[in-house]
Amino acid sequence: MVLPKPIYENLPYLYFLISGALLAYGKSWHFIFSASIFYIVACVVLVTRSAHRRLDKTPHLKTKHVIPELIYEYLPYCYGAIGIFILMSTVQPILQFIAFALFVLAFRNLMCRRANRSKGKTLF
Repeated sequence: MVLPKPIYENLPYLYFLISGALLAYGKSWHFIFSASIFYIVACVVLVTRSAHRRLDKTPHLKTKHVIPELIYEYLPYCYGAIGIFILMSTVQPILQFIAFALFVLAFRNLMCRRANRSKGKTLF
């Protein structure tokens, strides 16, 4: 089965929206578990697509990774999930600021990743 391109490209974002709706709709563990599943599936789809669409697939020989690549790939999504749960579970301003900072960090990492992976080979 082949999906039309607009549906195929936006499907992970639909999963994120479903996850958010489930979290907003109910507080029982059923809703939280279902929202977690949708969030994880959306993350896996986006990371897999990113890996297949990379233009800089050749590994840099001088690059030494501090953390394993699998953890590195999912780290911004973990920041976002932690931020969501902090934001939903607290009303304290300092914790809400920390949640906002995690959202900004996750967004920054994803945007830098996209910019670095979507351009071809460069000298720098």
